[in-house]
Amino acid sequence: MKETSFSVDILDEAGFQKLILDRNGKFLFINVWATWCIPCREEFPDLIKLANIYQSKQIEFIGLSADYPDEIELKILPFLKEFDLNFKIYVQKFKSEQDFINRLNESWSGALPASFIYNPNGVQLAFLNGKKSFSEFQEAIEKHLNNQ
Repeated sequence: MKETSFSVDILDEAGFQKLILDRNGKFLFINVWATWCIPCREEFPDLIKLANIYQSKQIEFIGLSADYPDEIELKILPFLKEFDLNFKIYVQKFKSEQDFINRLNESWSGALPASFIYNPNGVQLAFLNGKKSFSEFQEAIEKHLNNQ
């Protein structure tokens, strides 16, 4: 297990809105995952690799756990310590699971993993439903970065 110093912050509806809108000219890539989700675990190394590749580009990577805030110490942090983490992690704390799902994308079933790309103005450009490969993620990112 790697010894890293990172924290997991709780993200409610107001915090999520601020995250989406306060972009400082950067795109936003959000990956929604959970500790119990095997496909989420499998794509995590690719997300870290992508965050490394795009660190000097105008895109910020965020991991948003669908676990519960009271699971940070017991589940989320132990999972994250397996990785050399290079992006911010939040855990959702919305009023309800349905509010969380609808806020991200009303056509999303809530199935994990799911990823979302937002432009610097907070407009959602892409919804990637289900586990994706490194090349699928990279293709989606490049498509939107190059169209701006």
